[in-house]
Amino acid sequence: MSILNNQANSASQKSSREAFPKLGKFNFSKAFWSRLPKKQHRYKQRWQPRDLIVLSILAGSTLGVSAIAVVSYQVVRGLILENLQQQALLKVQQGRDEIDQWLSNRKTEVEMLANSPLVRSIDWSVAQPYLKSELQRFKEIHQLSIVNSEGWGANTSVGPHRKNIKDREWFIKAMSGQVSAANPVVSRTTGLLQINISAPIMGDSGTQVLGAMGGAIKVDRVIQVVSRLQEGAGSYAFALNSTGVAIAHPDPKMIGSAEHEAPSFLQSSNPALAAIAQHMVAKQAGIELIRVNDRWNYVAYVPLKEADWSIALVIPHQNIESNLGALNLLATVLGGLLLIALMGAWRQVQLFEQTRTRAEQEALLNRLVRRIRESLELQTIVQTTVTELATLTQLDRVLFGWYDPQSQTLELVGDSHAQTLTIQPRKFQSNSCIDIAACLQQTEALHLLFVDAELEQTPLQLKAHAYLALPIPLLDGCCGYLIGLHAHSLSPLDRELLKAVVDQLAVAITQAQLYNQTQQQITLLNQTLSKLNQTQLHLVQSEKMSSLGQMVAGIAHEINNPVNFIYGNLTHASSYIQDLLELIELYQEQYPQPTPQIQDKAEDMELEFLKEDLSKLLASMQVGAQRIRDIVYSLRVFSRLDESEVKDVDIHQGIDSTLMLLQNRLKAKPDHPAIEVVKEYGQLPKIECHAGQLNQVFMNLLSNAIDAIEEFNAKRSYQDRQASPSRITIRTQVLASKQIAIRIADNGAGIAEEIQQRLFDPFFTTKPVGKGTGMGLAISYQIVTETHRGQLRCISSPGQGAEFAIEIPIQQSQQPSSELLKQSV
Repeated sequence: MSILNNQANSASQKSSREAFPKLGKFNFSKAFWSRLPKKQHRYKQRWQPRDLIVLSILAGSTLGVSAIAVVSYQVVRGLILENLQQQALLKVQQGRDEIDQWLSNRKTEVEMLANSPLVRSIDWSVAQPYLKSELQRFKEIHQLSIVNSEGWGANTSVGPHRKNIKDREWFIKAMSGQVSAANPVVSRTTGLLQINISAPIMGDSGTQVLGAMGGAIKVDRVIQVVSRLQEGAGSYAFALNSTGVAIAHPDPKMIGSAEHEAPSFLQSSNPALAAIAQHMVAKQAGIELIRVNDRWNYVAYVPLKEADWSIALVIPHQNIESNLGALNLLATVLGGLLLIALMGAWRQVQLFEQTRTRAEQEALLNRLVRRIRESLELQTIVQTTVTELATLTQLDRVLFGWYDPQSQTLELVGDSHAQTLTIQPRKFQSNSCIDIAACLQQTEALHLLFVDAELEQTPLQLKAHAYLALPIPLLDGCCGYLIGLHAHSLSPLDRELLKAVVDQLAVAITQAQLYNQTQQQITLLNQTLSKLNQTQLHLVQSEKMSSLGQMVAGIAHEINNPVNFIYGNLTHASSYIQDLLELIELYQEQYPQPTPQIQDKAEDMELEFLKEDLSKLLASMQVGAQRIRDIVYSLRVFSRLDESEVKDVDIHQGIDSTLMLLQNRLKAKPDHPAIEVVKEYGQLPKIECHAGQLNQVFMNLLSNAIDAIEEFNAKRSYQDRQASPSRITIRTQVLASKQIAIRIADNGAGIAEEIQQRLFDPFFTTKPVGKGTGMGLAISYQIVTETHRGQLRCISSPGQGAEFAIEIPIQQSQQPSSELLKQSV
C-alpha cells in the first residue's frame, strides 16, 4: 500500500502543478484545516493530497468556467481512475487476507502439536495415536509428520519411512526455530502436491531444537481463493511462490513445484511482466498498467504475510477505464453542469475514503487478532490486547479486569501503561455499597480503592461518561471488562473496532483456558502413567525376586543335605581307607611271600599306585565338597529368603557371595583372559537394609561390568590386553553423613555422556538382542533410591572405564518395611 500511495501522491501533485501553474504559494491545506471543527482534526492524517486537490478546484471555481472545465476533467479523471485502481487492489488484499488467516490458523495448530509432550519425545510409537486423533480434529490437515534432527521421520500416512527430507525447505526453517509455510512440493511418501506447515520441536530447555513437526495441507484452498478473484470479463488472478513459479493459475501448465518444473515469471519474455514478478518476489505491493498478450492490462499485486508468496490480479484496462465514460460525456456538458460533476467526484472521494478507512480498520483488527493468537498464555493475550488498542485508537489508557460479583471487586490484570507483558494483579473495591457492574455498564463515576490497605496504591478513578467498559462473558461464568479511558474521542469506526476486538478476545481467552485445562490434564495423566510404570516395575521386580529367591533357596536346601552327607562321611571314609591300607602294609610285612593268586591280583590292580593315589583322590573329593558347600552358602546369602525383610547385615558378605556366583565369568577362558577383582573394603558397620534386594543390585552392576570388559577386550589386541589387564575394583567406605558408599569400577571402554542420561530408564539397553532387557539398572536404581532412600550415580567418560557409586544410609527409617514398600510403589 505504501508504494501505491507514493505513486498516487506523486501523480496528484503533478496534476496539481499542471492545473494551477499561476496560483503561487497559497497554503490551502492550512486554511482548510483552520476552518474545520477541532474534533475533526484527528482525521487529518487520513487525508491525502489528492483530496486537497479537489477542494482546491472547488475553491478556485471563480477563475472561470473555461479553466475549470479543462483542469477539472484531467484531475477528476485521474482521481476516479486511481480510485478504481485502489478498489481493484483492495479486492486482491481481501483475497490475501483470507489466505493469510487460513495459513495463520494452520500454523497455530501445528505449533500447538509441536509443543505437546508426546511429540517432544520424538518417539513415533508414542506420538502416533495422539497425532492420528488430532488429525480427525484438524480437518484442513491431511497428514502430520515428525522428523528428527537428521532428517529421518514418520508420518500418519505411511508411518516410519526411509525418505530423508533434510533438504526440504520446511524442515530447514523448522530446525532454525521458525514456524513457516513452505513452497508447495510433491510429497515423497504420498506423491501429492501439498503445502507443508512446519514448527520446531523444542527440548525441555527451550533452546535446543530436537526436530521438526510438519502438517501437510492441500493447495486447493489457495487455488480456490485465487480463482474467485475477478474484476469483470477477461480478468484472472494468479499466485507466485518465493522463486516466481506459479502456485495457482488458470493454466494448469503454469503451476509448478520443485518436482514439477514450470516456467518462472522472473524469466518471462515480457520484460514488464518479469519486472512485476520481481516486485512480487521482493514482497512489494502495487498496481501497474502493462501490455500482456498484445493488450493492455492492469496488474494489481500484494504479498502474503504468512508465507513468501504473492497474489496478482490481471484486469483488462477497459474493465476499469470503461467507468470513465460518464466523465467523458460530462466533459461535453455546459460549464454550468461542471459543479455537479465536481460534487460527484467529491462524493466519490468520500466513498473511497470511507472504504479505505474501513479497510484500514479491518487490517488493524487482523493484526491485533494475529498478535492475540500468537500465544496461549492468558496474561500475554490480555496485556497484548490492551497495549495494541492503546496504540491503534485514541484511548489514553486501556485496562482489563476480572469482575467478582460476590465480593464486588475488580482485579486488574492488564494495563496499557505497563512496561512488560507480566504485571502484578491489583484488586480494587468500592468504599460504598454500589454495584460495580451496573456502574460500568452505564459509565457512571467510580472511585475504587486498593483492597490491600497495607500496600500504598493509587486508587482507580473513572469519571462519568469519560470511559467505555465492554463486558466479556466467558463459558465458565466469569466476566471480564475491557475499559478504555477518555472514550469521548472515539469515532464510530473505533467503537466498531473495540466491539470486534472484544469478540475475538473472548474467543482467545476461552482457547487459552481450554489449553491450560488440557495441559493440566496432560500433566495429571503423565503423573498417573509414571506412577503406573513404577508400580508395574515394582510388581515385576517383587515377583521376579520372590520366584528367584524361592527357587535359589529350594535348590540350596536340596543340595545342602546330600552335600553335608558326603562332606561329613568323607572324613570317616578317609580314616577307614587309611586303616585298610595300614592293614595291607602289615600283611606285606608279616607275609612277605604271598601266594601266586594274591601276587597276580596285586599286580593287576597296581596296588602301589592305588595306595599312593587313593589319598589324593579323597583330598580332591573333600575340596570339591567344600566348594559345593561354599556355593550353596553363597546362594543362601544371596537370596536371603530365610531372613527378615529388613535387618542388619554385612555388606561385604553380600558382595562376596555375589562374586562367588559370578566366579565362572571371572575365570580365564580361551576367548578372553581372567578378570581380576580388587577389593578395597573399609571398616563398615552392619547396615540396616533389604539384603536380598541389595544383592541383586550388586549382581546387576557386576554383571554389567563383566559385559563391558568382555566387549572392550573383543576389540583389543593380545598385546593391549597384556599391557592393561582387565580389572574390577570394589571400594567401600563410611561417609560423614551417616551413610556408606559402595563403588564398583571397571577399566572397560567407558560410557558416552548421551547414554549416561538414559542409563536408568526402563527397557533402555545398548546390548544386542537376547543379551539384555534394559531392566537391570532401572530396577537397581529403584531399589537404591526408593527402597533404601539412597543414591545411585554413574561416573564415566569414553576410554576411562565406568564407576557406579551407591550411597545408602546406615540406618533406615523406623517405619515398618511394608510402609517403605508402599512409598517405593
